Amino acid sequence: MAPGPDWDLIVFDEAHHLTRKKYGKKIDITQNYRLAERLKGKTRDLLFLTATPHQGNAYQFWSLIQLLDDQLFEAPEAMQENRGLLGRVMFRRTKREVTDAQGNPIFTRRQVTTQKFQLSIREQRFYDKLTDYLKEGYDAAGFGQDKTTKQQRAVGFVMATFQKIMSSSPRAIKQALRRRLIALYARKQMALESGFHGGLTRAEVSSKIVHYQELMRSVVADLLSFTRGRIDYIEADAYITSLKQRLKKRPKFEEEVTHWALDATEKEDEVIEAEANIPNEEEKVKELIDLIDDRADRKFDTLIRAIEQFRQENRDEKMLIFTQYLETLYFLQKELEKYYPPEKIAILKGGPLEDKIASCESFWDEDGAQFLLSTTAGGEGINLQVCRILFNYDLPWNPMAVEQRIGRIHRYGQTETAQVYSLVAEGTIEEKVYAILEEKLLEIAQTIGKVDSVTGEVTEDFRSEILGFLGSSANYQDLYKEALVNRDYKRTEKEISEAILKAKEASEALRQLTQDLLTFNLEHYRELEGKFTLDDLRCFTEKAILRLGGSFIPSGDLVQIIVPPALKKYPNVATLYENVTFSRKISTRKKNVELLGIGHPLIDALIDYLKREGISGEVMNVKNDGIPSYFGARYLFTIDFEDGTRRELYKKFLLDGAELPEDLVLLQDNRWGKHSPSNALPTLENKKEILIRNEEAKLRSAYDGVINIRYKCVGIQAIN
Repeated sequence: MAPGPDWDLIVFDEAHHLTRKKYGKKIDITQNYRLAERLKGKTRDLLFLTATPHQGNAYQFWSLIQLLDDQLFEAPEAMQENRGLLGRVMFRRTKREVTDAQGNPIFTRRQVTTQKFQLSIREQRFYDKLTDYLKEGYDAAGFGQDKTTKQQRAVGFVMATFQKIMSSSPRAIKQALRRRLIALYARKQMALESGFHGGLTRAEVSSKIVHYQELMRSVVADLLSFTRGRIDYIEADAYITSLKQRLKKRPKFEEEVTHWALDATEKEDEVIEAEANIPNEEEKVKELIDLIDDRADRKFDTLIRAIEQFRQENRDEKMLIFTQYLETLYFLQKELEKYYPPEKIAILKGGPLEDKIASCESFWDEDGAQFLLSTTAGGEGINLQVCRILFNYDLPWNPMAVEQRIGRIHRYGQTETAQVYSLVAEGTIEEKVYAILEEKLLEIAQTIGKVDSVTGEVTEDFRSEILGFLGSSANYQDLYKEALVNRDYKRTEKEISEAILKAKEASEALRQLTQDLLTFNLEHYRELEGKFTLDDLRCFTEKAILRLGGSFIPSGDLVQIIVPPALKKYPNVATLYENVTFSRKISTRKKNVELLGIGHPLIDALIDYLKREGISGEVMNVKNDGIPSYFGARYLFTIDFEDGTRRELYKKFLLDGAELPEDLVLLQDNRWGKHSPSNALPTLENKKEILIRNEEAKLRSAYDGVINIRYKCVGIQAIN
């Protein structure tokens, strides 16, 4: 990017990941921070977005400020002494304090509930067996040891991945175990092919290679049957060949990535396929696979009961269901289609943006999809406030990822209370860890008055703030490993308490530093608020396009515009606009729709054309019983300055009558009738000249360096 052109603006989201830390004399700089250092010289403006800029480390926070302005504070210590200077590069807002233009709260309330269910006997047996397998795997990974090898760390990643997936769905864990089993077979086959055969004869080696190929084909057939139906040996062999090529590459696993990553990826194939050294692993994995029932489990039964309860109140209630894994998403799609029409179920997953927009369009459509199934990766950056019900079918280890899911429906534009239900099996590690986290969070919130008086829950701003700090500091992977291996929840409780206290201290440190920043003030907005809306612009555009000989054809929420000849010569202006809108909401909900506004080539061309010297003003002499009689004139003043700049000002003069109506009133009114020619203009000529001279004098007094002032009449109106 360095050799490329400069930018006007660079935005870093989740900017607290731009970290530079100091340990004694050693300074640790992340690649993210180095990137920001390089890019800040390539842009005019730099914008950082973060809910948790201060991680409890003064040097780290100061380093973040240094990226924005390296002259503001000489050292971290100077920030506290001169905290008022922070206002030059920082402002802070919370959801609770922000309002709309009328002063009403923008964000509705939310209710978050843990929906617990009991595992069946078979499910509990599988859970216990898998837990034993994971414990053995963690032992092989050297969990708890001060130093581990790369091989051991790879095993640790495999076990952690299985531990995450086990709480998602039977299908997800079964498919993951199948992938693991295929990889185990493939490695043994590859060893034989490479000459590691332990004294076997050539015939025995060939026989074993064929045997492993047959075993892999069988498992691959089961693995792919969910999405492809029956597959032949050619497809199975192609999958096996691709797998063996991946295994030869020996994928690397970086701890620093998973440390702060909010959620697992949709697919964990490379991790699952990693090499490990667990005794009799093939037999253990096969036994686990055989224990899993392909039918819907207790969790899905719980989901269906909850869905039907909502549908009893409102048959058309829209619902969003989140999962971490694609396999679980496909499982949910298949099972839900047994109860509801397929066209009522849409899916969001990683992939082309067009597919995401199509799914969202269907979900936003009143008669479209009723259920939206989404992976976390699929739901990033998507607005789904048309829905008020969200189910977390599984829970990410990092609770901040849950907050981001909730943010899909609990956001600007939501008019109902957002209701969130997290499905958690009783007696599992996930249930216990999340319960401890909620308990400790509530304890601290109660001590400092951060509990909602209506719901009794931790206030949303405080929750997001604390979880934001925890999301970047606490190592949830180690936390869940520890809970599984030792089942020592006292230790888990202690670690969570310490992490929350550190987060609270970081929050307090930030609050101390930012106490002099300006708070949200609605009057500041009103000072900047534009006079015209997009609806006003639509009205103007329609009249102007038609006046210039073009077409403006409304079709539902959208408009088709045939551009008049006078505007076709402007750069970037098309001949035809088939799907345009003046509504921000519609432009975000519908596919292939352009939003028209100031800055769009067509609108800019239209305004520029109408302001040209060659465009003469027009006379309006009409009758309208709804508007008081008046005679007025509109003028465009052009001011030339000594420095070569120019400014244009639009002025209205009342020549006769009691009141001058706004231009939009005239533009939007359709109650016009013919009126006889007016003879008033000559008699008001002197008054008009006096008003123009007075206005010119005002402008020369108001501005310095004026060389010349020109004016042009752009409209005369005579009503009644």
